[in-house]
Amino acid sequence: MPINDMRSQFVKAGIKTTEKQASSLKKSVPDIVQYDIVKDAEKIMQSLIEQDRYGDDRISLTTSQIRKFLTAVNIVKNKVELYFVQNKSASKLPQSLVEEVKFLKVNLLYQAGRDAATNRKETVKKFVQRANLERIIDDIGDDKQKFARFCKYVEALVAYHKYYGGKDK
Repeated sequence: MPINDMRSQFVKAGIKTTEKQASSLKKSVPDIVQYDIVKDAEKIMQSLIEQDRYGDDRISLTTSQIRKFLTAVNIVKNKVELYFVQNKSASKLPQSLVEEVKFLKVNLLYQAGRDAATNRKETVKKFVQRANLERIIDDIGDDKQKFARFCKYVEALVAYHKYYGGKDK
């Protein structure tokens, strides 16, 4: 929520903020989502390891669930790469691709909802929350480097999923 909207909400609630308070609030909101591609991907997959009914340590998130999302990311990644090959002077994603990046979040939330409807463990939802994927997608905007970093992060998540024994369906 933008700072101005928050300020107006405080005013509506009868709480006034000074410019100094508003500026300190603005400083506390990070501009960039900080995450270490490799270390965080490994920690997230380790956190999803559970014992299955046979006593084996496994990740309940299936290969097909995580690869569906990777496929969607790769489709957008290919479009982004094609755009920058055709528009060498461009430094930012065009609005059409920004919308496609945002739509990745919808794809992810659909998969989480679909899984939650059939699985009490809500495996995909846990994965989305622990990987902080919604916030990372929201933070990309039109930034080419943030999108490239996000793609590598998703690839690292898939790699660690396989390494730590994510189950095949």
